Amino acid sequence: MAGSFGLFRQYERMALAALAIMAMLAFFVLPPFLQMGAGRGGPDPVAVEWKGGGLRESGLRRAVWQRKAMNQFLVTALAMSGQDPSRVRLPDDEADVVDTLVLAKEAEANGIVVSNDAINQFLKDWTNDLVKPQQFEQIVSAIGSRTGISQSDIFDAMRTALMARRVEMLLVGGLGFAGAPPGLRWDYFRRLEQGATVEAVPVVVERFIDKVPEPSEEALRKFFERFQDELPVARSADPGFKQPHRVRYDVLVAKADVFHDEEKAKITDEQVKAFYDERKATLYKAKTEESSTDGDAAAGDAKDADAESKQPADEGKAGDDKAGAATKDGASSTGRLRVRTVAFKQPSGDAGKDAGKDAETGAGTGADAAAATSAEAASADDGEFEPLDKVRDDIVERLTDEAVERRIGAIFDAVKTDVAKYGESLALWQVEGEGSGQAPTPPSVKAIAATQGLDGSTSDLVSASDAMAAGGVGGSFQFSVSREFGVRQQRWVDLMFGRNVPLLQTVTTRDIDGNRYLSWKTEDQPEFVPSFQTAREEVLRAWRIVEARPLARKAAEELVAEAKQGKTLAEVAAARGGLEVENVGPFTWLSRGTAPFGSAPELSQPNGLAMPGTEIMEAVFSLEAGQAAAAFNEPQTVCYAVRVVSLEPEEAQLRELFLAASQDPRRLETVAESDVREAYDRWVASVKEKHALAWQRDPRVAEFE
Repeated sequence: MAGSFGLFRQYERMALAALAIMAMLAFFVLPPFLQMGAGRGGPDPVAVEWKGGGLRESGLRRAVWQRKAMNQFLVTALAMSGQDPSRVRLPDDEADVVDTLVLAKEAEANGIVVSNDAINQFLKDWTNDLVKPQQFEQIVSAIGSRTGISQSDIFDAMRTALMARRVEMLLVGGLGFAGAPPGLRWDYFRRLEQGATVEAVPVVVERFIDKVPEPSEEALRKFFERFQDELPVARSADPGFKQPHRVRYDVLVAKADVFHDEEKAKITDEQVKAFYDERKATLYKAKTEESSTDGDAAAGDAKDADAESKQPADEGKAGDDKAGAATKDGASSTGRLRVRTVAFKQPSGDAGKDAGKDAETGAGTGADAAAATSAEAASADDGEFEPLDKVRDDIVERLTDEAVERRIGAIFDAVKTDVAKYGESLALWQVEGEGSGQAPTPPSVKAIAATQGLDGSTSDLVSASDAMAAGGVGGSFQFSVSREFGVRQQRWVDLMFGRNVPLLQTVTTRDIDGNRYLSWKTEDQPEFVPSFQTAREEVLRAWRIVEARPLARKAAEELVAEAKQGKTLAEVAAARGGLEVENVGPFTWLSRGTAPFGSAPELSQPNGLAMPGTEIMEAVFSLEAGQAAAAFNEPQTVCYAVRVVSLEPEEAQLRELFLAASQDPRRLETVAESDVREAYDRWVASVKEKHALAWQRDPRVAEFE
């Protein structure tokens, strides 16, 4: 042993160098050799297949990276041309990347080719021909230096995407609204413009489950196996027995007005004066007759100035500072920065001469320049800005809001530190294992809340949909800034329920009312398929509901039959006893609600009908006044007997309105979008079936970077 050790000491440097080289070879060279010829069960298994091809895990990762690099290239080029880069982005999740590959193969099978000239023309159109070839090369070089993706990789991804897009456009062009026949246009118009008032008697399916015979154990097990991999969806008629991803979290809530009065009392006259002097040029310019007539421009500038002045001061990150500029409370409906082009004007000829003359004579230097500045400021104060007394209250509110933001930020920062320390202590305790003493005590949200004047709570194990439905932190969001996409709004549920989000990672968010939230995940339960025995009671109940639906429809049809004898449903219900009658409407088939003009309308959700779907709308608007029909709601938990009381406007008046609206078909085009989307989805499904697309595992969704 001594001899061997002495030999090692003699050649220590050479041995260590050889060992390092072997480690490098093992790290960089060995994995590719191990992956060569690997099958499904090897270190690089097949992730997805289609007729004549497929991708292993490494190939799929590279395809996703190519898409990401292409996105970054297009976004950077868009920004370089002076356009808003946050408005456009192709998805970069695995499913969309593979779908694009399959659609490109379909395009190739139909003789569609995208040449290099076509790609160059696309880039000209994309950037309004404002980005030069050298600039494109600079963008590619910058992306390549960070990701290792080459120019050919980016252009291959772009060629694939353009081929898929072209074959899509061939389909959509044939489905477009422009070629819709008059009868279809009339149907779309009625869905949007005609309102119905109905009587409705709900026949609840669950009331009939006792009349359903008991299933055999084999039948129940087959029913479970049929839906065991499906997650439950509230509006779906099919059950789902797979348990969704659930988390438990702690949350602290700082209400928007909790500290307002206390911080307002601290504002001094000196602070008000300093704020006025610093920001009067952007916030308090006096309104002139010219500016008041230019309504849109003045409103836009005031809105931007107001947003800029009310950034949150406590986030400590560029993203949060920029995000806070969106509104007074830092909230925004879009979460995007407004992009403006700036023109750098060159001095005119006379101005240039004057400047040169001043330079020669020494004018504008020293005391003269200071005097000129002072004179300008004095004249500005005389009438260019609103007087301080007039805007004092507004300044106090702004300073108060900033002080509240700073105070909440300081509290949250302290809690973040405590949570981080607890996480470190917990990790060390877990590493040391048994016998290392008692586990560290986690921060108490209730104690923190009581001390700091906040609200604090610990959730149950909840799914993302449950958390969103509960409101509060479930509907909150934060802003993040990235080099690729600028400022983006991220939902709290994505930050809390996203893949690989660690425990005890603090998340700061806010809601549209200005409330602030600090939350962290304490337990994570991934989605899973329970055993049949564990889920048996739930399976039995779902089976009974499905089997009881025909009984519920039969009962509703019996009510409809009586109503067809000249009775109202109210009269039928009174004669039978124990039935509820809802008077619903007027409501249209489709409505826009609060959606902006130009967006597709959605199925109306009138009060009095539980989760109505297409079946109810089709039944109601196929009837005339006084007629009745039976129809299920969307999840098929209630079958309604419905009788139309009135339709407004009447058909003659509606036709006149239809003819008048035919001059501007844009509103009807949005109504047709849902039908076009459904037809498109069916076509994509048929292409996947044609190419025998088969995933060997579930495709992963994209994550925020």
